[in-house]
Amino acid sequence: MSFVGSYMHTLDAKDRVFIPAKFREELGKEFYITRKFDTYLSVYTAEEWAAYVDKISSLPESDAEELQEFLLGAAQKCEPDANGRILLEPRLKAHAGIEKNLRFVGTGKQIRIFAEEIWQEREQKRDLAGLRETMRAYGL
Repeated sequence: MSFVGSYMHTLDAKDRVFIPAKFREELGKEFYITRKFDTYLSVYTAEEWAAYVDKISSLPESDAEELQEFLLGAAQKCEPDANGRILLEPRLKAHAGIEKNLRFVGTGKQIRIFAEEIWQEREQKRDLAGLRETMRAYGL
């Protein structure tokens, strides 16, 4: 599985959003969303989420405690309705700065969700020369 592409969607009046059709099938009947350290949310399949939780849980408790609280404590288990919509929880919306328009971005094994305004700003500031150098350094 590889999530690719970028799709803009809008929250409805009840804070529900359509999961892009191209992502829904690969995500399956249930998936997880959590916040990250930057201003976006990450979406994981149930399988990838289980592996992620296992990695965090295998850390020494002194290192894992805050990570578990920050990442796992804020996570949302999602099961889209018959129309392919989920309700986006207020704490996740607030973390990502999402008010109305949001952007789903496929990044391989996960999907990132940005407020559309933040996504547009990132796109405008993207360091293409730096990305080119990174690709060269790794033979991509």
